[in-house]
Amino acid sequence: MSDDILYADIETQSQIDLIKHGLMRYATDKTTHMISLAHAFNDEPVDFWWGKHLRPTDAPVLPFPTRVLDHIERGGIIVAHNADFERHLFDYVISEDYDFDAPAIDQWHCSMAISLANGYPAGLDAAAQAAGLPYQKNPAGTRLIQTYCAPGHLTEFLPGDAELMEAYNISDVEVMRALTKVCRDLSDDEWQEYFLTCKINQRGLPVDTEFADAALGYANEVADDANLNIATLTGGKMTKHTQRKSRDEWLFPKLLDYQIKLLEVYKKGVKKISLDYEHRQYLLACDDLDFDARSLLEYIDNAGSAVLRKYSVAHHQHVGGRVFNTFLWNGAGRTGRFSGKGLQPHNMRRDVFGDNEAEALIQDVMEQIELDKPATTMARLLRAMIYSKAGLYWVDWSAIEGRVAPWLANSLAGELKLDLYREGKDVYIVTAADMFDMMEDDVDSVLRQSGKIAELSLQFGGGAGALIGMAKNYGVTFDDDEAGSIVRKWRRANPWAEDIWSDYDKAITGAVRAPGVPFTVGRVTYCSDGDNFLWCELPSGRLLSYPKPLWEEYFTPWDEARVGATFQTHFKPPAGKPPLRNHARGALLFQNTVQAVAADLLREALVEADAEGLDIIGHVHDEVIGQGPVEDGELLNEIMCENPWWADGLPLATGGVSSGRRYGK
Repeated sequence: MSDDILYADIETQSQIDLIKHGLMRYATDKTTHMISLAHAFNDEPVDFWWGKHLRPTDAPVLPFPTRVLDHIERGGIIVAHNADFERHLFDYVISEDYDFDAPAIDQWHCSMAISLANGYPAGLDAAAQAAGLPYQKNPAGTRLIQTYCAPGHLTEFLPGDAELMEAYNISDVEVMRALTKVCRDLSDDEWQEYFLTCKINQRGLPVDTEFADAALGYANEVADDANLNIATLTGGKMTKHTQRKSRDEWLFPKLLDYQIKLLEVYKKGVKKISLDYEHRQYLLACDDLDFDARSLLEYIDNAGSAVLRKYSVAHHQHVGGRVFNTFLWNGAGRTGRFSGKGLQPHNMRRDVFGDNEAEALIQDVMEQIELDKPATTMARLLRAMIYSKAGLYWVDWSAIEGRVAPWLANSLAGELKLDLYREGKDVYIVTAADMFDMMEDDVDSVLRQSGKIAELSLQFGGGAGALIGMAKNYGVTFDDDEAGSIVRKWRRANPWAEDIWSDYDKAITGAVRAPGVPFTVGRVTYCSDGDNFLWCELPSGRLLSYPKPLWEEYFTPWDEARVGATFQTHFKPPAGKPPLRNHARGALLFQNTVQAVAADLLREALVEADAEGLDIIGHVHDEVIGQGPVEDGELLNEIMCENPWWADGLPLATGGVSSGRRYGK
């Protein structure tokens, strides 16, 4: 293996739309070619090489760079930003065009993955800005990509553009290399988890393509009908469900004050009005909602743009009945949890149909039979689109965050909470009994749901507002007095929570104000290196990163000036605005560590499952999905119930194994 590090960036052209058709369709299409390769070894100057498909007229056709080939053959590391792209192009295009063996998955190191693990953005330009690098992406880049890389691209360079393309290609390598120099590299374990994510993405999610195609056609027809009805209802003020400004101008005068209040959300401390699917349902639940307003909201739901997009992704991006590259490793940078891309199974609805009902409805869609509540029905069928004749199985952890939170507190009060799980108690029933001063045997399903809402909304410092907001998601209503009483009772019954929030505050304050000094709280340790990063070491040894920590004045969402620890976030604010900063509040960072530990458990389970030869094809939040016989699911269940070495005393449990040809819940 070579000790050298190769930094590489390629430019490509294709008649395939990368965004619409996805990376696998793009890479495997015969019209996709490499334009150029910019590359550098270690700290050497960047070299540039023109391929054979598009180059200046005076540039000779040269063989593929020998030193790069030697490096690949010796198993050397290649660093690229969003390395999935370069890897696919080397696998399916470049190695074929130039007749060599493509690099192995574990040769590819991704500077985007490194950036995310350091708390920086995914995009190269934004990450460079966040890291304070003097480099900026070439402003000509977007025009060059549209002119020479996208479908309908030119086949010859316009005057001066070849030089711009070369400079653009080279600058990406320079920026990428500089970014890796100022970031913490991933640990060996993290790289192993990253490579496994690449393998899972390469396996792809099997989809019922016939159903996806029929569903897309059906959803488009429903959307067209909905838009015609919207135009008629609004007298032409709206012609499409996507016209938000016109929608609000027509709709809001028809709403009562309390109904508008139902739509209020806080984003980064700023109060806004949301009419997303969730908030539309709040309005539709109002008995006194204006009739025309109700009709408009129902038409918008029927248009179902989000649902339509997912069927469109399956239709356009599948290759051989599979959709690839749907999981982003460390996509949630402050916790290390995965996020979705492309098909995004993470945000498919969970309230799915049973197998028989799903099959009947799918047949109706195939035959274009009119559905009752078509948008809702189509949304609930999305998971059923993931389909394998060989069979699927899936296993999820039970109340994983509810278990991890008191375990992380590492206190006597936290252990008492954990004992409820160890004894097999229904924690939601116990919580409801405490909230409503009643015996556990008297808690019915409605009251249990209230207990569940309290557990989910209050363990990370949430108050009455958080409780009321989450309750709305479950169709439960609390007034301010009820909510305040529940919050007080929950906190009395869970003293470990308030204690750990306070202890996190103290540890974070200490770490930011005394760089280089470690502060342990519960099972984690905080330490800052001064102005660059505040680090949090998890029980697994993995580090969470909070960039640019400061002790400074900040303002609460209600505009009260305070002094405390902050960190930088949202690195690409609107023009003329400084980067936004968050208060490093104890309860918030405690939530981060809970989610991070849940992510570590998932990562470990995936690695163990892969080592056992299980065909894992995906995961959704705390659920792992495999392809194969149900016996494989039983083995996966055993793996997920087994504590990693660093999680001694954490009472893990699953909901058992589910299986079928179609993915459900």
